[in-house]
Amino acid sequence: MESDDGGTSSLRTSLAVITWEGTFATVFVILTGGAFLTGAAIFFGAGDFEIALLGAAPFLAQVAQLAAAAAVDRTGKRKAITVWGVLVARQVWWILPVLFFLSGGWRLTVFILLILLSNVATMVATPGWLDWMADIIPDRIRKRYFGNRNAAVAAATVVATMAGGLCLDACLNAHWEAEGYALLFGIAAFCGLVALVLLWSLPSGGERKRVDGATLERLAEPIRDRPFRGLLAVFIVWNFALGLAAAFFAAHMILNLKMTFTQISLYTSSVALVAVVLSRPWGIMIERFGCRPVMVVCAFGIVLIPLIWCFPTPQRLWILIPESVYAGVLWTGFNLALFNVPLAYSPKEGRANYLAVFSVVSGLSFFAASIVGGALAEGWAGMQWVVLGGTFVNYHLLFVTSAILRFIAAFLFLTIREPKEKGVMTMMQFMGYALLRRMAAGRQILPWTSSPGGEGKS
Repeated sequence: MESDDGGTSSLRTSLAVITWEGTFATVFVILTGGAFLTGAAIFFGAGDFEIALLGAAPFLAQVAQLAAAAAVDRTGKRKAITVWGVLVARQVWWILPVLFFLSGGWRLTVFILLILLSNVATMVATPGWLDWMADIIPDRIRKRYFGNRNAAVAAATVVATMAGGLCLDACLNAHWEAEGYALLFGIAAFCGLVALVLLWSLPSGGERKRVDGATLERLAEPIRDRPFRGLLAVFIVWNFALGLAAAFFAAHMILNLKMTFTQISLYTSSVALVAVVLSRPWGIMIERFGCRPVMVVCAFGIVLIPLIWCFPTPQRLWILIPESVYAGVLWTGFNLALFNVPLAYSPKEGRANYLAVFSVVSGLSFFAASIVGGALAEGWAGMQWVVLGGTFVNYHLLFVTSAILRFIAAFLFLTIREPKEKGVMTMMQFMGYALLRRMAAGRQILPWTSSPGGEGKS
């Protein structure tokens, strides 16, 4: 009994450390990505193609996961590989603030190269981290735990996003643009250092069996796995549909909608707040019905998101308020299910290899789409179309194209199979029944809402 209690206590400590590590890592990710990264790139003179290249960099860098997965398999040193990868990925950002106080067009090139290096190092750490966490966190609680962890991460996203936006806007208003970006990236690097220390404090998660054999043979193994190959095909199409326009939402907010960083942060925070509220309910839904039904429902809803972005203007920014809630609901469910699906399709032995192949193949599809999107955006730059009284620009056309491709890709999620799933229709019926029950409860609390004569109206 004592050993069991000790094991339970050790597990609780590890779970708490993983949650805090994820929180500080999230602050790093938020302050070095999204509109903050796009704004810094524009500061250095980036055009549409460079913006697309920065958006695609994390996905090109995923090729490094192949070598990292092979290293994990052959050495068994997943903790060391993960920690060293995270060290390089997050601490290289101490160099970037210096660039803002120098001059010359070469800064954009150095900026892009450093971002690429950071992303490559992140990808080196990823296979080992996933395999490591899968051993530390028991399977019986994994889905629910990551639902709770995602809520903490979403809360950190809100705080970091709002603080970053307010800080940067304050610096911009004081004409300290360079100082603002330098401060932002410096804080990010510090939070990355704290997350690194927490990561290093975690247990190794037991012995990691070394896997011998030719690297190419090991990499071919997931491709020969028919169910896994089908999963790859689905995400190749889906990520291409997403990647075509993904890099330009932040640029659209800055350049065309003329939003301040505080306004952008409010938008991003509202999406994250929805994630805070719904991470646990979505986790319960996944446990009850499976990942596939959640992914299917969310994917079809996500199709509409880029179309909604065709309507906001500097005078109609209010459209982004309901859109942020809508997007938050769907992306929270989709991303939580997405984390678990590749794990379910991967065997325990060689899991790092499977996950690396999944990330690389689907990531390369996103990268290719981003480059195509960047080329199209530059080719359509300066062009304008008047549609229904509104002015459409190159970014709008990319959004529409992305929506069409998402609609096609969403049908492919119906081909994914999961052993214990209960079906899309079963989940939809449950959700409909739950909604009707909530509405009925509302009528009992507020009985005048169903009054045919409207006596309760003020």
